[in-house]
Amino acid sequence: MAILYGGINGPFSGKVGAVVGYKWKNKSVMRGLPSAKKVRRPSPLQIQQHAKFRLMNAFLIPLTKFLNITYNNFAVDMSGYNKAFSFNVKNAIGGIFPDFMIDFPMVLVSRGDLPNVLSANVSSLTAESLKFSWTDNSGKGKAKSTDMAFAAVYNEENGQWSYKMNLSARNAGECIMDLSSFKAKVVHSYFGFISADGKEITDSIYTGLVNL
Repeated sequence: MAILYGGINGPFSGKVGAVVGYKWKNKSVMRGLPSAKKVRRPSPLQIQQHAKFRLMNAFLIPLTKFLNITYNNFAVDMSGYNKAFSFNVKNAIGGIFPDFMIDFPMVLVSRGDLPNVLSANVSSLTAESLKFSWTDNSGKGKAKSTDMAFAAVYNEENGQWSYKMNLSARNAGECIMDLSSFKAKVVHSYFGFISADGKEITDSIYTGLVNL
């Protein structure tokens, strides 16, 4: 309700329709009411995308420090983790909403131009360690005998990662990864190489699901 001062054509104070009258610096002024903010509901596509983001973030966040190293060469104006998140959310999620799941063989925990080995084998030596073995391909492209092996493993049961850098040189053909904190667990395993100076890295290889 508004109050008129000076008749029908005079100033007023209060709300009339979509305007409000009031005094400002001894002047009678009026302004329009602010428009109501519209609450936009997310589209079905946005809901699905948010679900993928939550799933991948929960999966990768424990590996942040590692990914900041292994995706560094591909990260432009962003962190290695953010680049890894972007790649894997596009390429390593399977299933149909709302039952999305990580597609473990499609996950890349590193990306780079350094040649990896053609294949790597993994086996459980004990309930607390893994052995990775491969055929040395030093001299193929940029691959060098001094490139150092790394590995990362993920236990789906407790959502935990373990990774090790500098396990052994490429020309050694094998390395042992201690996993005493994952004793008798089932893990997804990933393997690759980084150059001795840390400037070059391979795309990782998924070496499979292993029972410790």
